[in-house]
Amino acid sequence: MSRVGIVAEFNPLHTGHKYIIDYAKNNLGADSVVIALGNEFTQRGGIAIIDRYSRAQSAIDAGADLVIGMPVLPSCASAEIFAESGVALLAACGCDKIVCGYEGISSENLLNELACVLVEEPDQFKEELHRCLKSGMSFPAARGEALSACFPDCKNEIDYFLKEPNNILALEYQKAIIRCAPSIELVPVKRQGAGHHDMTAENGYASASYIRETIQAGRLNDIRPQLTEASYKILKDASVNNLLLFDDDLSLPLHLELLSINSYNRFFDVTEDFSDRIKKLLPEYVSFSQFADLLKNKSLTASRIRRCLIHILLGITEDDANALRCTHFAPYLWVLSASKGGLSMLGSIKSSSNLPLFFSINEKAAGEAVPFLQPELKALRIARALRIEKSRLSLPNENQRKINLNQSLIK
Repeated sequence: MSRVGIVAEFNPLHTGHKYIIDYAKNNLGADSVVIALGNEFTQRGGIAIIDRYSRAQSAIDAGADLVIGMPVLPSCASAEIFAESGVALLAACGCDKIVCGYEGISSENLLNELACVLVEEPDQFKEELHRCLKSGMSFPAARGEALSACFPDCKNEIDYFLKEPNNILALEYQKAIIRCAPSIELVPVKRQGAGHHDMTAENGYASASYIRETIQAGRLNDIRPQLTEASYKILKDASVNNLLLFDDDLSLPLHLELLSINSYNRFFDVTEDFSDRIKKLLPEYVSFSQFADLLKNKSLTASRIRRCLIHILLGITEDDANALRCTHFAPYLWVLSASKGGLSMLGSIKSSSNLPLFFSINEKAAGEAVPFLQPELKALRIARALRIEKSRLSLPNENQRKINLNQSLIK
């Protein structure tokens, strides 16, 4: 039997994601597909357009069998941590392969060689990385230069490869596999249609960025061909009920949080220099996006700045990160949705994994994960409050939520 895993945000799920799920089943012969799904807050540093239970259900309707929720900290952390958490969760679920999208590279051997260098950090790599960081380069740029120094004949290919977010994630998945799950095989699948940054639709496919922008502009029907039927229905219903969230919906809660704190460097990934920069520029705060842009400098990427702001909003500290790091950022298995086949897998997963497995925080198993659940619950409460504010609807909290397992949205 083959159990194939996918690490994803599905923000929202579209035909490109469906292609990956189908590839796992049809090309890799997967008996089951398991998804490690990002939280309400995202790896690029923002908030998910729809809630994770809806995204999980759209994955089941697209052919996945089991959806496990990723904790919030790795969901809105660097690509390295995001990938490590996803791989650890999928390994705990018994996956023997992980399939991921990427933009293409001439040799998959090069992908593995780059990952090995990043894991082993030979002297040549460390020296070049130190030199580049000392010169003022951002970490991603410095790492790229250090890798090119190790593979001088592949410099142009490495430069191209590291410009694409999906390629960077593929590299991080391979690193995580080498470190903690060497029995798992990574299977990169070339992206279909439009590229990650493309703001157009092509051959039935479009980037999630373009899809989100089109939805925010009120033109959901324009990208209906690029969505699965279930995903379109979820988005349509959420749009009608004013439940869709966009990054600047975080503007007021973030502003209030920043005003209530004197120093920010106790929060995860926030340096003392960056804390001082926030304090200096806080009087100019207008919105989440505007302030993130205002905080930009040459040493910090835009995504890292946005993630740091999310960490402050959610109260995620360095202590939280250190505690989670000991679990490879996979402290529990929180089941968000499952097909009939997925439900039948849970017995074997529970017996082979030492992680607490639960469907809701009311279950006994969830009690074992309590030390790790506080940032998670705060994230869910904030997202719920924002949706209530926009929709003026009464929405269930985590204590009230009932998961409808194996109930397709498409009849």
